[in-house]
Amino acid sequence: MKRYAIDTNILVYAHNIRALKHREAKAFVERVMNERDGQGKLSVCIPMQVLIEFISAVTSQRVEKPLTIAQATSVIKKYLDSDISVLIQRETYSKNFLELMELTTARRKIFDVAIAAVLKDYEIQGIYTVNANDFALFDFLEVINPLEL
Repeated sequence: MKRYAIDTNILVYAHNIRALKHREAKAFVERVMNERDGQGKLSVCIPMQVLIEFISAVTSQRVEKPLTIAQATSVIKKYLDSDISVLIQRETYSKNFLELMELTTARRKIFDVAIAAVLKDYEIQGIYTVNANDFALFDFLEVINPLEL
């Protein structure tokens, strides 16, 4: 079974009841958090960078009904208490990050590159994201928008 990461925007939609795609995202996250391979491991993982971005996004005043820091942190703790793999930077991260940065000249892509670098470290094959174009330049990733399926 291929392993996929969940991108920030999927989590934001899943936990923001005012988001247009809230129901679809919530149902998707609930489904993939219960899909396991033959060894009982989840088919999805979450980079720590995504959890950090999640807190920033859902507590922003740009969100119609932002969460408090305590509420956002509580959501993160639930993920950490589950058996989902949270990907942290490995020793090879810096090298991967710099190599992947050479693929872009756009400053705004830095956080996508940071996520892609950790996925490369862990040999994750794909990412679930609403912004498929953000990860299209990384040929080692299969990019899927699960809210359009």
